[in-house]
Formats: sequence, C-alpha cells, structure tokens
Amino acid sequence: MARQFTFRFNDEALNRKLVGLLMKHRIAYSVDGSGTIRYSAESEEVVENQLISKVRDGVFPSWQIVTCPKDWVQRYKDYMIQHGVPFREEMTDNELWFLIPRRYRPHKWVFEDSHSAAS
Repeated sequence: MARQFTFRFNDEALNRKLVGLLMKHRIAYSVDGSGTIRYSAESEEVVENQLISKVRDGVFPSWQIVTCPKDWVQRYKDYMIQHGVPFREEMTDNELWFLIPRRYRPHKWVFEDSHSAAS
C-alpha cells in the first residue's frame, strides 16, 4: 500500500480553502469525518510546499511552524494566549503544530514551570 499523509487545519474555513485548492489542482485526496485530508506520497511535494503554504500565506504573510512534544502542547497554547501571540492549529500526520507569525521567537520563550527556554 502506498504511503499516505494526513493534514487538517483546525479552522474549518482554512481547511475548506485547502480542499478547494486540492480540487483546483486535481490532486487525489480524501477527507474523513473529522475533516482530516489524506493524500498520497506522490502528491506530497505539491500539497505541502505549494497548497498548504498558500493557505498559510493567507493567514500570516510571513509565518513559521512551531512544534513541541505532546506533553508540552498545553503549555505552548497557554503561553501564546497569555502573551497575545496569534496562532492557528494544524494537525499533520496526527501531530499538533502551531502556525504563528514569523516575528515571534519561540526558542526564546520561557515557561513559568521551566528554567530554560523552549525550542
């Protein structure tokens, strides 16, 4: 069986934009009941480097992706909310990622229950 990748913007409007782009570019995909988009490895480069990026560009003109261990997700969300960092959530291959503007420096963030900056 060919490898498949999954992706979902947790914001439904953004996810619909991505589905529209997949249709426009005639990329083979499927969407499950939770809105998760599945696409093949042969489409990976176009989907990830062109289509998902295009949707991200519409959210923040200059952006970055922040990832963290699963047990740190709530710390990151709390930090961003408390410090006014705008973000959108994405699920990539069952991992939660955060889309944030490029001007923020997550590697310098210090969490209250941590003595070192998170990366």
